[in-house]
Amino acid sequence: MRLSLLRRTGLVGLVVASLVVPGAVPAQAAETGTVSGRLTTSTGVGAAHVTVYVYEPRNFFVISRTDTDADGNWSVTGLTTGSYAVGFRLTDGPEQFYRQQTSPWDADQITVTADETTTVDEQLLATGTISGQIRDTAGNPVGDLLLEARKVDSDEVVYARTGPDGRYRMSAWVGAHRISFAPIEGLWQRQYVPGEIDEEEAGEYTVTAGAETAVDDTVLPAGSLSGTLTSATGTPIADAYVGVNTVNMRGGADTRTASDGTFTVPVLLAGAYKIMFDTGSRQQFYDGKLTHEEADVITVQGGQNTTVTESILGTGSVQVSAVDSVTGAPIADFCASPGGCSNGTGKVVVTGLPEGRHDLHLYTNSRRYFARDLLGVQVRANQTTQISPAMRPGAVITTTVVDAQTGAALSGVCLAAFLPKRAALLDGYGNCSDQLGRVSVGPLATGTYKLFATTNRDTYGRQWVGPAGGTGDERQAAAVEATAGTVVAGPQVRMDRAGTISGTVTDAATGAPLRDVFVSVLTGHPGVGAEDATTGADGRYTLTKLGPYAWPVVFGSHPYGYQWSGNAVSRFTATPVTVAAGGTATHDMAMRAASRATGAVTTPDGTPFTGGFVIARSVDTGDIAAADWVENGRFDVPVLGQQRIYFTYELTLGEESVSGTYRLPDADGVLRVARYTVPTTGTLTADLVVSVSTG
Repeated sequence: MRLSLLRRTGLVGLVVASLVVPGAVPAQAAETGTVSGRLTTSTGVGAAHVTVYVYEPRNFFVISRTDTDADGNWSVTGLTTGSYAVGFRLTDGPEQFYRQQTSPWDADQITVTADETTTVDEQLLATGTISGQIRDTAGNPVGDLLLEARKVDSDEVVYARTGPDGRYRMSAWVGAHRISFAPIEGLWQRQYVPGEIDEEEAGEYTVTAGAETAVDDTVLPAGSLSGTLTSATGTPIADAYVGVNTVNMRGGADTRTASDGTFTVPVLLAGAYKIMFDTGSRQQFYDGKLTHEEADVITVQGGQNTTVTESILGTGSVQVSAVDSVTGAPIADFCASPGGCSNGTGKVVVTGLPEGRHDLHLYTNSRRYFARDLLGVQVRANQTTQISPAMRPGAVITTTVVDAQTGAALSGVCLAAFLPKRAALLDGYGNCSDQLGRVSVGPLATGTYKLFATTNRDTYGRQWVGPAGGTGDERQAAAVEATAGTVVAGPQVRMDRAGTISGTVTDAATGAPLRDVFVSVLTGHPGVGAEDATTGADGRYTLTKLGPYAWPVVFGSHPYGYQWSGNAVSRFTATPVTVAAGGTATHDMAMRAASRATGAVTTPDGTPFTGGFVIARSVDTGDIAAADWVENGRFDVPVLGQQRIYFTYELTLGEESVSGTYRLPDADGVLRVARYTVPTTGTLTADLVVSVSTG
């Protein structure tokens, strides 16, 4: 069990005392060693009289403790051989963990060896001080109040209590903090400085090394809330849950209705709230709204009671009759969520919907139509709303999957259909074969597709589906012409036994092994990837579930970018690695230094995007050449030189988001995909100007 630093601090004496019990084996009976070191301040001088804890590193129980001397030296003897973590707690301040970590779970483990001394020297991170005074609305000091200062960019927390004069003082890490406290005993609700009940409205107070930041606050007054909940016909609703939360869902209080439908929240900090009612079968928000976002805001005043009355909305129905968007013909089989499936009737009736606007999701199990979201369908109490939404037809590719040797049908083999330059490592398996080996892929837009087969079976290997068997080269895969609104038969998938590729990845210049290098036969969306491998600390990798073919292999890592076997820049120019069924091919990779692509990412008026990512892709294959998260309106990625790339993006700016392929106008003013050539060495600068409205 992981204890918070606050709870663990209170348990230190108990844990240490529990380690010495009658009948315990004397320390000298076991092999023991010593841990010692010198602790210095952030300026490099000895840190005197700091408490040092030695912890069991999994659950962080205290094994031993000591204090540094006047020059920061310390030592703990008689430790049983094994692994430990070490923490350094400042007086009235935060605890730091070796090596220079602020979270115990990030601490480096140390090893104690029999009859030897392990040296653990540590320098304290810079801290500053937060101090101030807390008063009530009458100006009187509030004593014995526990304050929490939480670092904005992490989960690091320090605490302090006010004295009888309402004053407090705490050491804290350098950086911005939010400060809060629970002003009313027995009430979980927190107040955020200055005078806010919602964490998102809290002030941010910057701690500077060696300096003192003054933060005062006044405790908010308390009021109360009461009301009545009834059905649509006016009948009181008993034992319903009533949740009172801040506007941003950051704390509040709750209660339940009495037998007469009334409820009371006797104490609430003054401020703005939204109320949710849950009857067990229905949720509703004040005043007659279906979502928290739509809910009305009520204001609680100090020393006053706010009263509300809520009636549960009546219900109605929606009858959905879907039609083909091209022909207008009714669609006999489709499903609506919520609601169910039409089962050949061409109609789905969704009942019991509260009065208001609702979203429905339409799809077909046959995969012949693209799914569609119906947003804001109006429902009226005691009425049935009839709608006939159009669904766009797609193409479906059908085939069967068999064992290439025996011809037996195989289940659990999954197919993905890719247009040119769209192949990607998927997060999951997609459309998979049934017990008879049958599989359908769709709905698909009109186009020429190639199929890629994967399986969760260890016996069989992945493949590009060829005309008469598998291949590791997309260019040799069978092309399937698919037209929207039709079903086309694809080539039979003949699954071969799997083999593997293993090897070592090193730095071409130094020969040092590289860890955490992504290895696969396809690139994928950043952060996405199934069926891939990653190198360990020794640079070793093993890539499994590959059909017995010649495969291009990709290696990706910062700061090398993506590089293909043979140090190629493209999947189509890579040196293929030949895999044998049941065997292991060897391919070592020495990754060479990459060039860089960098630039600003802004709107046309120069506003920098606040988040998202930019992807550099190969002009030849569409594969990822590099990817980077956008920070402060910029991207900076390593890209292997001597290749042509273009950029795609998924960007955020506040609540807005936009995605697409970066285009620039040509000489005729027509927008075309912007292509760039990465230099052999050095930097490619490409500033991307993206409109949020058009993408």
